[in-house]
Amino acid sequence: MVCGPVNSAKTFLLNPLTSVYNTFCNPVCTTFALVGAEEAECSFLNDFRWLQHIIPWHDFLLMLEGQLVHLPAPKTHYAKDIVYDKDTPIFSTSKQPIIFIKNGVIDQRETVMMSVRWKIFHLNVRIPEEKQKEIALCPKCCAPLFYTERTVAKTGFKRTE
Repeated sequence: MVCGPVNSAKTFLLNPLTSVYNTFCNPVCTTFALVGAEEAECSFLNDFRWLQHIIPWHDFLLMLEGQLVHLPAPKTHYAKDIVYDKDTPIFSTSKQPIIFIKNGVIDQRETVMMSVRWKIFHLNVRIPEEKQKEIALCPKCCAPLFYTERTVAKTGFKRTE
């Protein structure tokens, strides 16, 4: 998760995921918000805010750990709910880490349970509009940013220096 103020390059850093991998991007705000996530190689939740009707808190915690979660699916297209049981990487950008509020008060226990499931990177400098540059996306150049040992195991491709 990359957190920081507006115009701090959060999206810029993670947007190449969509060119390198089959990426599930931002869920819609409906009951069937996560349909398609089960088929993706990774998920990119850009400018994400947790909402109960997208995914219940407990299920989101389990999903972040790669545990089995049942996701609602429209019965007009699916015979049953989607069983999501992968450890698919999930990336996110946000202004701040996700917190759980119960009865108008931050629930510290639940908030800690969420925060330990993320590697959180904080960007603290806002880039002034006059200093922002438009840079073309190059999947080949960006691919090494997201290279992991898991990628080698899954694809068989090895990174060369």
